[in-house]
Amino acid sequence: MRIVVNDIAASKTGALSVLKDFYEFIRREENGCIERNGRRERLEWIFLLSEPYLEETGNIKLRVLPEVKRSRKERLLFDLKTGGEYIMSLKPDIYFSLQNTLTRGVSAKTALYVHQPLCFQRVKSFSFFKKGEREYAVYQHIIGKLIYSSIKRADKTIVQTEWMRREILERLKVEPERVVRIAPDIKLSGNVLRSEKDRRDSRRKTFFYPSGAVLYKNHECLVKAVRLLRDKGITGFDVVLTVTEGELKGLCPGEIPGNIICRGPLLREEVFEYYSDSILVFPSYIESFGYPLAEASGMGAVVLASDTPFSREVLEGYDRAYYFDPFRPEELAALMEEVMQTGGNREVNRSENRTDRNESGWARVLSELVSL
Repeated sequence: MRIVVNDIAASKTGALSVLKDFYEFIRREENGCIERNGRRERLEWIFLLSEPYLEETGNIKLRVLPEVKRSRKERLLFDLKTGGEYIMSLKPDIYFSLQNTLTRGVSAKTALYVHQPLCFQRVKSFSFFKKGEREYAVYQHIIGKLIYSSIKRADKTIVQTEWMRREILERLKVEPERVVRIAPDIKLSGNVLRSEKDRRDSRRKTFFYPSGAVLYKNHECLVKAVRLLRDKGITGFDVVLTVTEGELKGLCPGEIPGNIICRGPLLREEVFEYYSDSILVFPSYIESFGYPLAEASGMGAVVLASDTPFSREVLEGYDRAYYFDPFRPEELAALMEEVMQTGGNREVNRSENRTDRNESGWARVLSELVSL
């Protein structure tokens, strides 16, 4: 069986992580064949990429098409006109798009992985007339229509959360069995909670927010909350961000308090170091899934999360989660003050951490593909 995987759009952050995680899963020897109709069948994979992010193996081949990623116009041309013929020339049994939209003109069985939440969320309508929102408006109102059309044509659509599945079924009226919710795998890489003596100075609390410089990640709410605490004379804490100082100033007009530390992008290992001895604060109001919520709760961290459907779903049943209105920084400030005063009980046994809830995510994706 030959499966063509399209992820030309992937180039950074979350999308590239999803691609690499899927690749690492399918390259394992035990996932190279399937049982079908009473016999063992070898799986062949062809990945369409903009750069050679992956390594070829005996049953995994790459087709690098940088020209498709060159501009939005080139990608639309590929998706709507030229791409179908190219993909069919590869003779796929199954075509799997990891990039939210489905190429037209593909006559093979099709599966679609949708992880772009902008066109499904109901929190904010972005405006074409506001410079800072224009890019998001394109994704919400224009590319969103292409995503809708793709879902209607796909034999199977896979989403990461139940809230997105419900939105798809309500908005597009597709058959429920054609839309499947499969939570992504959460890998904690053997990280364990540090003992109290190995943590950072317990007299000074650390809040941590791992996120890129994106408007709806809502850094402004966090900055305003820190200002409110400072105005009350509460300064014995740090807030560590993974944006640069310049990026933060672009997102948050006005003065940036001195206890906000902009580290810029961190290695995965560094992120988990912060999870192990910090309080996660997550003011983002638009996410498909929200990986930091799952990762930090899996390590037993105290989590201050936006009161949104995705946060509630990812953190369901987790007793160290606290919620706030992401548009009311005074609520976040009150929670930050509370957990600093109470110490935010972090002493949990490893067995209590929720690390096993998503272990078979990619296995379920593969099962859905080969059953088409």
